[in-house]
Order: sequence, then structure tokens, then C-alpha cells
Amino acid sequence: MNKSIRALAFAAVIGMLGASDAFAQSAISKKMIEGTWMLVSADATNSAGGKEPLVVGGEAKGTLMFDANRFSFQIIGDFPKLASADRLKTTAEEDKHVTQGVLSYFGTYAVNEATGDLTFNVERSSFPNQNGGNTKRVITVLTADELRYHVPARLAGGSTIFIWKRAK
Repeated sequence: MNKSIRALAFAAVIGMLGASDAFAQSAISKKMIEGTWMLVSADATNSAGGKEPLVVGGEAKGTLMFDANRFSFQIIGDFPKLASADRLKTTAEEDKHVTQGVLSYFGTYAVNEATGDLTFNVERSSFPNQNGGNTKRVITVLTADELRYHVPARLAGGSTIFIWKRAK
């Protein structure tokens, strides 16, 4: 094989690799994220790097929903039923379980397709310190059935890695 054919073949391979990188980057799109996702896992670490639960109360269940402009995020732990049938009549211990066992917020969102960043603009949260704030996530995997993202900076310090599966 002469040098010019080898150079042309090498350039074609490099071009295909570059095209596949461009395809991988364009695979993160706002349209692809739309729909309902079910929580698989949420691995949280504190500012010292130790593991900690995102919510207290056993196995957490969660749902994340996106429409064209808005999102809704809920993760709820498994905790005992309240003693009263009236949710406004709870004990201090029950209040603690609910406060630490639920993380829920909603608002608008933006996807930076070039960088893979997902930003939640939180209107209201069960953790009021998030109200009116923006929280950044870095999408690491987005397919038709799986969404993975990393929260690099939690308000409490540390980070969280979320894995979601598309609801069927």
C-alpha cells in the first residue's frame, strides 16, 4: 500500500472516530430526556467522601418526570405509617421521619446538549433551602432506557450519582 493510500485510510479512520464523538455528544438532547423515569439508585457522599443515604427510611422509591419545559422530582423512603389518620396531627418523631425521608421538588429545566449539563431551576422543594435555586447535574449516560447523572456539588456538601430507568 503506498503512502498516500495509507494516509487517506488513516484520515478516514480518524474522521469516523471524530464523527462518532460528535454523534455521542449529540446523543444528549432535551427531547431524549422527556418522559418519566424510575429511580434505580442514588449514591450520595458527604463532604468527607463517606457514603450517606439521600433519604432516610429503608429502600427509597423515586420518579423523575420531564415534559418539554418542566420537571418534577420525587424520592421517598420507606417509613412507618403515621399514628393519626390526619397528616396535620403528627408527633415530633413522625415529623422527623417524613422530613428526612422525602426529597421532592419541581420547576423548569435546561439541557446543555454540548456539555451534557442538566440544570434544574427549582421553584419549590420539600427542602426549602433549594427554593429559587439552580442545581447542576452532569449527564454521563442518556439512552432510550437509561439516564445517569452526577450532582457534583450538593447544598450539604458532597455529591450524588443517580441512575434512572425509563418507565414502561
